[in-house]
Amino acid sequence: MTNKKTLAILLTANGVSSFAQGFTMMSIPYYFNKIDDYSFFSLSLTIITLASLFWALYAGSIIDGFNRKDVFLGTNFVGGIVILSIASLGFKEGSLTNILIIMVYALTMFGYVIHYPNLYAFSQELSKPKDYTKITSLIEIVGQSTVMGSAIMGTMLLKGVENAQVPFTDIYVTLERWEIHEIFLFDAIAYFVSFLIILLIKYSPNMKLVISDEGSLYERLKTGYMYLKNNQLVALFGICSFVIFIVVYIEQFALMTPYVLNHLKEDAPVLGLTELMYGLGALFSGVIIQTLFSKMPVLKAVVLLTFATGAIFLLSSVTCAVIIFINVAFLKGFTNAGSRIFRVTYLFSLIPNELAGRVNSFFNVMNTVFRLIFLSIFTLPFFMDGSNIVYAYAILACFCFIAGIVLLLNYKQFSKLTENISSHDEEH
Repeated sequence: MTNKKTLAILLTANGVSSFAQGFTMMSIPYYFNKIDDYSFFSLSLTIITLASLFWALYAGSIIDGFNRKDVFLGTNFVGGIVILSIASLGFKEGSLTNILIIMVYALTMFGYVIHYPNLYAFSQELSKPKDYTKITSLIEIVGQSTVMGSAIMGTMLLKGVENAQVPFTDIYVTLERWEIHEIFLFDAIAYFVSFLIILLIKYSPNMKLVISDEGSLYERLKTGYMYLKNNQLVALFGICSFVIFIVVYIEQFALMTPYVLNHLKEDAPVLGLTELMYGLGALFSGVIIQTLFSKMPVLKAVVLLTFATGAIFLLSSVTCAVIIFINVAFLKGFTNAGSRIFRVTYLFSLIPNELAGRVNSFFNVMNTVFRLIFLSIFTLPFFMDGSNIVYAYAILACFCFIAGIVLLLNYKQFSKLTENISSHDEEH
């Protein structure tokens, strides 16, 4: 693998920022549910998602039009400054208004829109086609390890710990419950640490990226659109293979908290354990996926994982057992991470790196449209009443099944693209 040192620094910086971001994104839905104002959070999430629809297009052009190291530095610096300012207000006033808390959530969401496409495009640029699967697997391993860490710490600090025994020792731990602005301070510090780590990267963009930087924003966006228009099978595969990410995203950020609190009648420890099991599933997927990839075609793997995710959401919709929900979280982590590794590896080999940001921005727009539709539906008071949240899970299960059927109907055509990828990779 080439550029090992650079990739190691990049993954380390990503792990640091992901840890604090995951902690923050778990704490905010929990906070609004505990103050009985989850409807405000749901409405805000819908508005943020709508705004990200336009941001996603511009973000793709930024990724392809600027030095990708500078993009990371800029997003980390801005995120750190804004969240630190809001946290400081919390310490000064003793609390934060709901609007300021939602601003942190919105900033983190907007950060995701540019962070991960930039991370994948940067990783693709730094590696060779034969290493794509290994790189995407490493991204998952690092990312999901931080998810587990943030889940464990988040559970302890959101609710507090009193005389909890450390396993296999005689040590007992007591931790005071953290206020929301204290969590934000921790998040801001992580942004700055990530910024300093990224400064260590030695990087110069390749000539194709420099050339693709020319032209207006409209012209650069049009280039990405024309690529998908001329490669409609790639566009269809990209949209359908993103369905697992869409449903898991909606569950994690909008449905999981009311499901646990309203349907299962549980609290923060179950939320934290669910996040932990999700992280374990994704981590397991990242570790073994290279073996699976060598034995199974990309398309077949994506189809199987899509139907499996649909079955998992359907099971969640018809049960009311904590043990089942916690265990299927492991499977959701596995299917989401696995499909992402397969999908990214596949698209890496198809899409030129100098177009990666713009093409992925169009996929993000489509994902955002679907998320906006579902969020608009799930913000209705009906779904927040008692156990009615299970109907949202059933709807998402049907969405997965539809995507799986579309993939099956176009299986032969997609298989030809896969064959072309194999021969293309051999030429490198």
